[in-house]
Amino acid sequence: MTVPLVLQRLTQNGKTLILGNMRQLSRNLWIYLISGFFWSLGLMSFFLVYNLHLLELGFNEAVIGRIASAFTLGSLAVTLLTGWLLNRYGENRIIQFCVLATAMLLPLRTVTTALWWMLVAAFLNGASIGGWMVSAPPFLTRNTDPEGRTWAFSLSYGSSIGTGALAGLIVGFVSRDLSTWAWVHELTGFSAKQGVLLASSASVLLGFFGLLFLRESGTLSVNAAQTALPFVNSRVVLIKSRRFVVQLLMVLMLWSFFVGSFPPFFNVYFHKQFNQPLDGIGIIFSVSQLCQLSAVFCMPWLVLRLGRVRAISSAQFASALVLPVLIVVSNVQLAGLIYLTYLSLQVMAEPALESFIMESVLPEERNTVASLRYMTLFAVQALAVLVSGFAIAHFGFSSLLVAIALLGIAASLAFYFSFQLRIQLPVTKESNVPATCPLR
Repeated sequence: MTVPLVLQRLTQNGKTLILGNMRQLSRNLWIYLISGFFWSLGLMSFFLVYNLHLLELGFNEAVIGRIASAFTLGSLAVTLLTGWLLNRYGENRIIQFCVLATAMLLPLRTVTTALWWMLVAAFLNGASIGGWMVSAPPFLTRNTDPEGRTWAFSLSYGSSIGTGALAGLIVGFVSRDLSTWAWVHELTGFSAKQGVLLASSASVLLGFFGLLFLRESGTLSVNAAQTALPFVNSRVVLIKSRRFVVQLLMVLMLWSFFVGSFPPFFNVYFHKQFNQPLDGIGIIFSVSQLCQLSAVFCMPWLVLRLGRVRAISSAQFASALVLPVLIVVSNVQLAGLIYLTYLSLQVMAEPALESFIMESVLPEERNTVASLRYMTLFAVQALAVLVSGFAIAHFGFSSLLVAIALLGIAASLAFYFSFQLRIQLPVTKESNVPATCPLR
């Protein structure tokens, strides 16, 4: 078989896979994705400019760090409460409320100049965004069938990443010469940066109006209802959710520490190790968004080939193996390529992991499990940043990269051996499933 023929068949199979999954997307999911475009565009643009706005006001890095910490604490504080609210009011209402609250808080963060109010607004903004993050996985699960669920999660992640890259381009174009926007200050009294921040808030508000068209899902579809209770990989195996959740959270602690350790310091690493200026680091960030987008859309194909557990653990393992290669690299272009590979493999596992978690618990437990998952994520990553900063200052990057890589390998192996091997369970009348069933 010739190379052109192989490429032709791969292209045809890819088109068939994409179009087939696109047709399976529900009305609610399309509304969520379209609204999410405006929501993500506004948020990404806001966070790209906000720190520069703080510097313009005369605040230093220490104050910016305190504001960022208040934001993280808000996200952490709201996780368990969001799980309870989801059970009481449903995913649609909570997502709508969180997006509306964010759209109202962003202008407040833009115009306030008192540090106390900045900290309060950042905490509340972190809570509103954290509430949305907890609500999204149960919403996506309820509004998709099992056959297209991994694709839907990948599409949601991918669209957010792609919108982030677009936001970077827009903000970069607008801010190339802010002096041309002096008329904004003369007309409204706001600075050019505040104008960008307020425009970002308006984009989030547009996303909220789109979410008003969501319909209550009611019961799950027939196919989803049949596979909502089991632990789903390639075959149906019923598990006790509590045991699964305990195992899951233990594995996620390792993985969350790995995920949260190095990316916050990548710009420091490239600046100190390779003397990269700000524009060079910006290029690496922009390219990383595009690489992550490509990796996320490759995950459904990998799940079809390997099975969900193997696909997730393989991406995690590969990401951990690639990271320490940075230690022996002295060329900045090669180091950038290695970092992009590491980050893309890391992000690649996330959509399938979210889908796996939601399909592996009882439907009535999904909201609570999502809140526990994100509480673990926020808490462990906050600790990871603190520990990594201390380790870099005292031991340097080389020791940190090796330690992080070992932790990532441990997390991938723990995930594989926890959820891939046989599970011994009694046969129930409802399930009529054999006591031992291999997971592929």
